[in-house]
Amino acid sequence: MEFSVASLLLVPVVATSNSLQAAELPEYDGSFCVRLTSKMLNADEKNVETNECLQDEADAKKKLAEHWAIVSEKSFGYCRTLGPGSYRSLLRCLAGNVGYSCFQDELSCSWN
Repeated sequence: MEFSVASLLLVPVVATSNSLQAAELPEYDGSFCVRLTSKMLNADEKNVETNECLQDEADAKKKLAEHWAIVSEKSFGYCRTLGPGSYRSLLRCLAGNVGYSCFQDELSCSWN
């Protein structure tokens, strides 16, 4: 059976922390999406792409919030230095980090 790194946060996970301190979910303002589409020449296309990006960000934030209890301050600290203030990039990084923590027995993880 194969698991992708990103699927670790998408499948039901029962995880208990082995003395990991919880981080606080950050608040991003959507400026990532505005910067991402800022150089597009067609205004209508720019608006569509910006709105799609903002929706993707909202979906990623919701997914992060659902599983935030298993994110340690250490994992969050590492991942926030890699991304441009985006929930999507944070989700990708933390999915890999949580999976790694499970395999290192820093988290007790089981999948249904």
